[in-house]
Amino acid sequence: MAAPSAGGSQGGTEDEHEVVRVRVKKCEGLLPPEYRSFAVDPQITSFDVLQHILVRAFDLGGKKSFGISYMGRDRQGQDTWFPLLSDGDLGVAFTGASCPHLQLRVDIRTAEDSPLLEDWDIISPKDVVGSEPLPGERRSLAAAALPLTQAILSQVGRTLWRVQQALSWTGGEETPAPAPPLNEAEFHALLSPDGRLARPEDLRLRVYHGGVEPSLRKVVRRHLLTVSPVGLTAPQRLAYVRRKAREYEVLKQAAPGRAPGPEDAAFVRAAVAKDVARTDRAQPYYAGPDDGPRLRALEDLLVTYALAHPRVSYCQGMSDLASPLLAVLDDEAQAYVCFCGLMKRLEGNFLPDGRALGLKFAHLRLLLRRLDPPFHAYLAARGADDLFFCYRWLLLELKREFAFEDALRVLEVLWSSLPPDPPEKEVELEGPPLEGGRGLGVRGRHMMRPVGPPPAPPPPRPPPQELGRGNPFLLFVCVAMLLEQRECLLQHDLDYDDVAVHFDRLVRRHSLTRVLPRARALFADYLRSEVWDSEEVDEAAAESPQPS
Repeated sequence: MAAPSAGGSQGGTEDEHEVVRVRVKKCEGLLPPEYRSFAVDPQITSFDVLQHILVRAFDLGGKKSFGISYMGRDRQGQDTWFPLLSDGDLGVAFTGASCPHLQLRVDIRTAEDSPLLEDWDIISPKDVVGSEPLPGERRSLAAAALPLTQAILSQVGRTLWRVQQALSWTGGEETPAPAPPLNEAEFHALLSPDGRLARPEDLRLRVYHGGVEPSLRKVVRRHLLTVSPVGLTAPQRLAYVRRKAREYEVLKQAAPGRAPGPEDAAFVRAAVAKDVARTDRAQPYYAGPDDGPRLRALEDLLVTYALAHPRVSYCQGMSDLASPLLAVLDDEAQAYVCFCGLMKRLEGNFLPDGRALGLKFAHLRLLLRRLDPPFHAYLAARGADDLFFCYRWLLLELKREFAFEDALRVLEVLWSSLPPDPPEKEVELEGPPLEGGRGLGVRGRHMMRPVGPPPAPPPPRPPPQELGRGNPFLLFVCVAMLLEQRECLLQHDLDYDDVAVHFDRLVRRHSLTRVLPRARALFADYLRSEVWDSEEVDEAAAESPQPS
């Protein structure tokens, strides 16, 4: 089908439209059509906002999958319905909106029309709670080609307050009311008929705002961790995951033979077993004896990773990162594949040189000093401005700082804030061999303390692709957690040791409902500032230490 032409527009360019009148026809099987009319401001109406309006207008409640089309003119000047799937399509529709209104059609999909989840994407049988799509902010037509942080900048940073006013949102000075989690109907709308993830950026932005329904986590986590190549259909993803599962089983059997000696493999297993026995044992999934099948699966997963990645091996804390993957996926092989995808980004946290964590600490101190100078001065006066009491936060990306279910939400939101990093071919299940025949090492947290300051000072306000070593939102969540305790610390005038003890007592007790909105507001303000676009910051960024 030819692309619609703007040449036949009677309404001028998009900039000439202050208000666009919209008339919508809803079609559902043999039922008589329904019609709704309303007006929107094209400057602050995104595709997500339009979906939100249509859900309310036709009382869909997020429980039905639907497609949207708009009336435009093809290259021959004939009126034609074109699919409306993105902000780019909506921009074209607004540009070509003719008097007296823009015509839209909503087609309710039947179960037969919806793209099917593949076998390995089976959703738990409980009813999925319906919810409305999250209203978003308008992106430019080129946003899809930008890194995710730039898409957030466009959607959140520039027009957040205008959308709040337009939709009468409440719930914070700079952030909308908490969004409901991504549900099944919304997820289906992001898939093409053959099961490809057609809108990966929209998926990440939606999860960033609201998280994921628990019944969908098994499906969505694999997309967030980008463990498969881009563009696979549902059958291709099924074949890919099944093949990687077979590779894992072969690797699991062969991995002990990669150790320099039997004593090395036994040493690694003993260290892993000790940590697994005390990881998330209060969770029903891991209840039972120490030799239960799920604990054994977690142990085998971590031992296989350590033996297959001798340069990284095993370090205390890895069990905390693998545990929620296994608990959600409930499949050892799939959890291992996702763990490899996660560790591709986080292995620097566990290397003994400490460079990765050292850079993150430097940036965290920088952010706190700039966002709250008096609080930073208070900590500095007590020798606590090194923020080493936040060590576990950065090492494990906050997995231990919230109750287990809340930690699952925090992790998926953190992952969604990162640009996709799919493998060129497929995720690697094993790493390079050790050089020089060195034996495997197992490290404890005390050996992972950053070794000295970074070799060069960080830039005054690093750009998002460098801040936090490429994970900027993690640092803003950490800052939000610190600021949530600010008044308590100031009131009691605690010294360094007492500050550390105070935060240790908050393990698994931080408030998700307070911390995440605050972090999103701080992050939106940082993105909105665009300070990193200056030549000064570009030059400073070039002098910052490179990731190890």
